[in-house]
Amino acid sequence: MLLGSFVNGIAQDFTIQLLPFNTRTYDELAPVYYKDGVVFCSNRKNQVFVSYTTERRGDFLFDLYQVDQVDRTTWGNAIPLDEKINSPFHEGPATFNNRETEVYFTRNQSQKKKLRKNEENPLGIFQARISGGGWDNITSFAYNNETYNVAHPSLSSDGQDIYFVSDMPDGHGGTDIYVCHRQGGRWSEPENLGPAINTEQDEKFPFIHNSGRLYFSSEGHGSLGRLDIFYSEQIEGEWHKPIPMDPPMNSRYDDFGIVVDDFQKSGLFCSNRGRSDDIYSFTMLFPIFEDMKEMEENNYCYEFFERGTSMTDTVTMEYEWDFGDGSRKRGLIVEHCFDTTGTYLVQLNVVDQLTGDVWFNEATYEVPVENIKQLYISAPDTVVVGEEIELDAALSNVDFEIGQFYWDFGDGRRTKGEKITHIYSRPGNYIIQLGAVEAENEESEAPPRKEGVFKDIIVLPKNGRTK
Repeated sequence: MLLGSFVNGIAQDFTIQLLPFNTRTYDELAPVYYKDGVVFCSNRKNQVFVSYTTERRGDFLFDLYQVDQVDRTTWGNAIPLDEKINSPFHEGPATFNNRETEVYFTRNQSQKKKLRKNEENPLGIFQARISGGGWDNITSFAYNNETYNVAHPSLSSDGQDIYFVSDMPDGHGGTDIYVCHRQGGRWSEPENLGPAINTEQDEKFPFIHNSGRLYFSSEGHGSLGRLDIFYSEQIEGEWHKPIPMDPPMNSRYDDFGIVVDDFQKSGLFCSNRGRSDDIYSFTMLFPIFEDMKEMEENNYCYEFFERGTSMTDTVTMEYEWDFGDGSRKRGLIVEHCFDTTGTYLVQLNVVDQLTGDVWFNEATYEVPVENIKQLYISAPDTVVVGEEIELDAALSNVDFEIGQFYWDFGDGRRTKGEKITHIYSRPGNYIIQLGAVEAENEESEAPPRKEGVFKDIIVLPKNGRTK
């Protein structure tokens, strides 16, 4: 089922699709990319094991499942991941290293049968390694604790950081997101990500992208529904204010458990906007702009001269240009820069050198001062990491009515609008791209016209020196 790209009549940035391996009555959630498909959690009945239920609600316990993607629209059948990982207790969510030889997954910490139906059996993180075609060598994460939950792991692309959720004491409230760093083959002490990320409400399901961007779900940060999906990046070691994903990703229901592809153009997420928790795919709807041109700077400066002149008495008389913008210059050949666009009445007058009186008008011209025929990016050439900059497309001058502007900042972030702001979190040289699509015309059968330009920007570290 493909969900439309309009919500309440407003065009959206993503198209989302309910995936076919979801069940109608059970929950599917927390997908991660694995091999040619995904691994996810589900509390559907597992035919391999006896399916136990929770004590309070009677829901079946979660196991990890694997499903392969055959092509863009076709998926195979979901099967249990591995009998050594799945147990009669809760399993999932999970995260894999880049080589897919190591997995960290969530599981109830105690495997005692008397705790099988007991919600007081806290969650922990466990590690397994591939061995002989299957998963083996299951070990407990160093910071599991029988008095609180440790769950929802996400490994960084280099395997050196692990982000997870815990309700350990001294947090900011509810469940918080923590990180440990691999040091000498061991994980460092958990670090709370702090109040920029964690609120008095619950933060859950972290996903650390290979770009360094952290995606997570939260009931705080002014969420649209209950759980909403946010993202943040570190700037000079500090997390900036989380940004919510736009509708239809976020809704008035629970939206969570996102994973994003390397190019941040598609991915998967979970929502209970249907009958149960389900997994959806999403794809960005930003149009592609072919043949982008490098933007030229607008130049309002001109050289003025008059070839045929009639003045003969050069002792007392002099030529003076009146540019129609309140400024004048004397001389037969002069340069002048206008402050802005417009049509100016420029006059070449003969004036008395001593009194400044105009004796007669030699010539009069209407001079149109226009922006170059192109999209235009008003932005600084050089900025500093963490500095909020303003970008404006108002000076764009094209031969069609613009329906929407689209921005690509070169750091994986995109947005739309005529006037926007942006913060770069890492130093470097970036290319800002601006595209525009013609406004819809119901009377025209031709496809909307598109144009695009790009501009370089240098982002310096806070100390002002590039690496």
